Amino acid sequence: MKIAFYDPPVVDKKSVRSAIPFHILLKPVGSGCNLKCDYCYYPQNNEQKAAPMIKDMLEPFIKNYIASQPIYTKEINFVWQGGEPLLAGLDFYKRAMSLQQKYVPQGVRIINTLQTNATLLTPAWCRFFKQHDFIIGVSLDGPEHIHNRYRHDRRGNNGSYLAVLQGIKLLQQFAIEFNILTVVHDGVAHLGTEIYLHLVELGAHYIQFQPLMLEGDAINQGFTLSANNWGQFLSSVYRQWQASAHIGKVFVMNIEQVYSQYFTHVSTSCVHSERCGTNMMMETKGEIYACDHQANKSHYLGKFNGQQGFSEFVTSAISLPFGQNKSRRKECQQCAVKMVCQGGCPAHVNLLGRNQLCEGYFAFFSLVLEPIRQYQRNAQGVQRWRNAMLK
Repeated sequence: MKIAFYDPPVVDKKSVRSAIPFHILLKPVGSGCNLKCDYCYYPQNNEQKAAPMIKDMLEPFIKNYIASQPIYTKEINFVWQGGEPLLAGLDFYKRAMSLQQKYVPQGVRIINTLQTNATLLTPAWCRFFKQHDFIIGVSLDGPEHIHNRYRHDRRGNNGSYLAVLQGIKLLQQFAIEFNILTVVHDGVAHLGTEIYLHLVELGAHYIQFQPLMLEGDAINQGFTLSANNWGQFLSSVYRQWQASAHIGKVFVMNIEQVYSQYFTHVSTSCVHSERCGTNMMMETKGEIYACDHQANKSHYLGKFNGQQGFSEFVTSAISLPFGQNKSRRKECQQCAVKMVCQGGCPAHVNLLGRNQLCEGYFAFFSLVLEPIRQYQRNAQGVQRWRNAMLK
């Protein structure tokens, strides 16, 4: 999936369709979860229960989400997240698939992606995911002794590693495409090689490392991530990936993003796009925010009432300063890695207006870019690079 960003378009505010592509990350049970992770970006408490999406909202959401996409759209992505989205129940997703087919125009492809902790997966879930070609993201923090330190059951007593492992085995048994998402913080920054090799040992071919988001319980529990540690972690993964000759075999999204963005000039994620605002988030009662990690008053766009389209929300989101200014900060303008960084995620910008992971990104991007800077940033350049890598 490639995401391009543009200046805020001049559009008729009554238009149903958005002028540019957009996504809405949907949280069908909000913060509801069967685990209690120490660094969760939702504040957690033992009494917290799943707050399901309003029953009558699913159909109008799907109908309007599809209808609001640009007229030239050939692919529409539905992203289901939480909390733990499996708590919505299998019948919820069966109905969602039926509604997608009811409203999707001819010639348009629907893609469903779901992020889960994998502990609730069953053969029934896997048969459903296989039938509908879901792409599954699994949250796993590495080997058992690392994962169980931070990702517990609701009572905070038992680790969840073995349950996650069973879920991964089910996904593999049913040949379902999945990737692993691992959260990085200061407590694991020195363990990049160990974590990476363990994920590969489990059979993961697609891996993404996400820097700690300073919100929710992460703040309450005192979690941190320094720029140097972020750079150290990613760099150690890159060196191990190279040493293991995993190019073309294991796809680490943090590395692949650099290659893709260098040669195509287009970002595969909002984090490193020149601007952002087209990846919105909707909570269970229809509250829409411009960003999943900026769910606050400043980035609140309004409430979906079940009738209006989403084009006005898109226009409002991409006009907000957080997305307009992300790559325009003074320190970015002469930076040697700006073409693949673009200022990083605005959620990591501190009170001084600087991305707190800046030096880490610079170290990592410089390392990955060093051997490819000799190639032109075009189709001919990427072909020459590919030929050299395959020798």
